[in-house]
Amino acid sequence: MNIIIHSDEYYPTAQACAYRMQVLTDAFVRAGNRVTVITSADNKRSGAADPAARPERILYSPAVRMKKKTTVMRLLNNLSFAFTSVFTAAKAGRADVVITTSPPALLGVSGWLIAKLKHAKLVYDVRDIWPDVALEMGSFEKDSLYCKLFTKVTGFLYKHADLITTVTPGKVVKLDGYARQRDKRRPDKVRLVQNGFDESILDSAFDQEVVDRFGLDKTFTCVYIGNIGLAQGLGVLLDLAAATKHREVQFLFFGKGAEKEALEQRAADEGLTNVRFCGVLDHEKVFSVLSRAKISLIPLKSGKMTDSVPTKAFEALGIGCPVLLLAAGDAESLIEETGFGACVSPDRPQELPAVFDEMVDRYAAYEARREQATRLVREKYSRQAAAAAFEKELHTLCGK
Repeated sequence: MNIIIHSDEYYPTAQACAYRMQVLTDAFVRAGNRVTVITSADNKRSGAADPAARPERILYSPAVRMKKKTTVMRLLNNLSFAFTSVFTAAKAGRADVVITTSPPALLGVSGWLIAKLKHAKLVYDVRDIWPDVALEMGSFEKDSLYCKLFTKVTGFLYKHADLITTVTPGKVVKLDGYARQRDKRRPDKVRLVQNGFDESILDSAFDQEVVDRFGLDKTFTCVYIGNIGLAQGLGVLLDLAAATKHREVQFLFFGKGAEKEALEQRAADEGLTNVRFCGVLDHEKVFSVLSRAKISLIPLKSGKMTDSVPTKAFEALGIGCPVLLLAAGDAESLIEETGFGACVSPDRPQELPAVFDEMVDRYAAYEARREQATRLVREKYSRQAAAAAFEKELHTLCGK
């Protein structure tokens, strides 16, 4: 098959969307398919891009650079890539299937147009359901212009996509309902292609230097790895650092984002000497940090996000680091299934210190369960296995 992947984030950008698309691409190429990725030229600015290092063909399409993460700049960036990617697709040659991923939700229309022009099947890959996720986070109101626009756009794509894929069981149920409302001729077109645990991270070289630099072998260490922005609600973790009875524990924050400076200032003002902001952690060093950290802290901002499972949870569990999760629904079910962590509702953050202190007090129980939990996650929630199954689904879709 000839497959086009239409995604605003891709290699060498170190983001969840980029990793998801790379795992899918690797599975498609391994199975003998020809893959072309159309992605934003912004990605070349995020690292030392060497397209020759990847097995697929990568076409970087121009886009307005997002110098600041404002609503206007984000919209200009998204719309410019949406526009130019249609013309870039002319270089991609013929295609049997086009996979367009969301968010950003507005890009899906360009993916649909590319599929039309190529006479190809359209797969709409939904990682977050818009506008639902924005409503759950309180980003805008249900009767707002934004909500009405996104509802129209996503409804169009639910109707015209030949296949809809998504990342959690809860999202499958929700999208199945939306798709059946929009397309009564093809009611059964939603599939689970979960993110899961990326087995390739186990090939990372262990970095003792990063372990020594942050004292991971000397101090009981809890880590947050990811974006430090408004959507993460990381202030609750500073509350935890201030309230825990275990003053010997250190809390390390790896990443960057709009809230980093404000959180650093708050930690300094409150004298939180057990908190350190460590900058961006290279992806190849994540394995080393999670191998030695005692607890991975993973918060979701809203308890309404019951159909979301942070990719970081699979990563930590598969490497062998217990998880303290602020979430409900699908994510909570994962922790309960593995028995390798604890959950607190984002709506009851006052319960977090007591749950955390109990985890530290009975940490030996987690150490005893580590091997069983990591084996379960690696075997049942492998990204590579999910991608291989998806590749077979595409053959069926295309009649090949």
